[in-house]
Amino acid sequence: MTKKPEILKAEAKLSCPLYACSFDHADPTCLVVGGGGGSDPNGVPNEVFLLDASSPLELPTAGSLTLSKSEDNVTTLVVGPRSKDGETALVFAGANGSPDDIKKGKNRHFRTLALRLSSAGGGPKAAKTSGERIVELARDALFAPRGQDLTYVPYQRLCALSHPFAGFPQLGAAADGFSKNPQIALFNVPPSTAQTGARRWTQRGTLDIPKEAMDLDVVQTGPDTYQLAYCDDHEIFTVEVSKEGVSEPKCVQTLEAEEGDKSRPTFRSLRYLSSGFLVTTVNIPASQGGGVRLHGYRLPKDNQPLARLAIRQNLPKTVSKATGLAVRNLTPPASPSEKQGDSQFVVAVAGNDRSINLLTLEHKQVHSVDLLANLAPFKHLKDVHQTGITGLSFSAFAPPKADGEAKPEISVKLASVAVGNTAVVHSIPLKEFHGPSQGGQGERPATPRYVVALKSKGESPTLILTQLTVVILLLAIIGQVVLETKGLSPELLGARNYLPAGWQLQMRRGPVVGEKSIGDLLSNVKLENDQTPVIRHIDADVLDENGEPTLEVAAHDEQLHGPATSWEELPATQQQLWKDRLKKTGHWVEATGEEVFKGVLFGELGGAIGNIINAAI
Repeated sequence: MTKKPEILKAEAKLSCPLYACSFDHADPTCLVVGGGGGSDPNGVPNEVFLLDASSPLELPTAGSLTLSKSEDNVTTLVVGPRSKDGETALVFAGANGSPDDIKKGKNRHFRTLALRLSSAGGGPKAAKTSGERIVELARDALFAPRGQDLTYVPYQRLCALSHPFAGFPQLGAAADGFSKNPQIALFNVPPSTAQTGARRWTQRGTLDIPKEAMDLDVVQTGPDTYQLAYCDDHEIFTVEVSKEGVSEPKCVQTLEAEEGDKSRPTFRSLRYLSSGFLVTTVNIPASQGGGVRLHGYRLPKDNQPLARLAIRQNLPKTVSKATGLAVRNLTPPASPSEKQGDSQFVVAVAGNDRSINLLTLEHKQVHSVDLLANLAPFKHLKDVHQTGITGLSFSAFAPPKADGEAKPEISVKLASVAVGNTAVVHSIPLKEFHGPSQGGQGERPATPRYVVALKSKGESPTLILTQLTVVILLLAIIGQVVLETKGLSPELLGARNYLPAGWQLQMRRGPVVGEKSIGDLLSNVKLENDQTPVIRHIDADVLDENGEPTLEVAAHDEQLHGPATSWEELPATQQQLWKDRLKKTGHWVEATGEEVFKGVLFGELGGAIGNIINAAI
């Protein structure tokens, strides 16, 4: 019996509040987390930990680095490339210097650390066995100095590296927070270094931006070209980076307020899916119903001014604000020049309710057109931490080699950290997926791609059938109303009682054998001398098939027929009763006009006959 796939959880309780986490791209079992209590000599220490994530149920510590208590806590962590011998993995951390150094104008907030591993390809177990710890290699300042106003001491709030490709440098970006003059700094990271003493990064420049960046990300678009994307509360900007230089920021998307509402939705996070798409979390204001929405945007080409919304998805209403976002491409391209093919992305959104929502998103190629599809949730992880979630990170995923041997259970790992000193790793199971053949008929691709083994919760067939039934019912009701107002159907809904008279047509019965129009009836009356035709009812007790007194058209004889009145002399109420009476039996229609009644006498519609006609009409 096949075991049902499930998400496994491992947790570690550490000695300080945690604010950042990052996996080693070369080894998904190496997880680096960091935080601390800030610049307080008597307070909680500031530390960086190497955790061993090889087990889906345990998360032991494999090494640590304690920073000075006189300095600030760790705010960002990004694991960079390994050295050529594989014995060192670089880590770029953000941590402000001591207040004394800052007063002197020396805030070397950008720290370069090293995970010293004992052998090529060694992971956290190797580091633990050899007794090596995390070491600090260098510290520098990325942001340009902006005066000595200590009321506003900027710190390194954000940091990101582009996806690594073998043999290519990565582009990094860092943004400050709590700054009167916000900045984004760009830096290059070479693919590997021969030894730890070599230069590990070079600065590319600094962008002055009008508003603090809420989030940022970097993608490599070609062998030597990159793109930076960042967002503030309401706008998304992109920046092109190449050998020739760095472009000015270009606004590609703006969130507007709804009509009549001054409150605007706000961006919280963004991540690249590919060089052509990015995904964002959007917090909706309470005046518009509140909640969180995921937006997937198609980025503009050279001749297009704005990004276009390609897909979106609402998160559960229990999440009123998003606090973090992480994305993992399960089938990334092998080089910067390779086009992104069919792939599934795993998306994780942290909420202010200490939950994590997991979703899948498909990237598809249809006739050389790139599309996003099927953004759907597959798991809502509740109460992941006891306190607010401060960081999210996915491990890298490399498909196992097709060597014919039994494959271990395959998963992608999601790390999260919180201010309550906890680090948690969820192992999300994956499975092989053989899509449509790209080659000959019936041919399978040599290397299958992988997707999440848990089924996403798209719209169920029951919901679709219910919606279809409601639509059909509404169409049937509308059709019945139209038929009733046109007089083409018996009154089942009573629509004629609620709609204006101008919308209605009285039902005209189809002709029956022997029935004639009023004109035909009048032309068949034999008149002698100065006789005048009369239209009258024979007897109140003799009813026709419509339940009305039988109609008679004849030459008027006052002694025989009683008194009669010309059309012109009939009161308006009597005229209307006669018109309704003749229309109902199909003898007369509005288009015929009243000219046909001139020179014709009409019997009175009083007493019992008038009451019967009124009731019938």
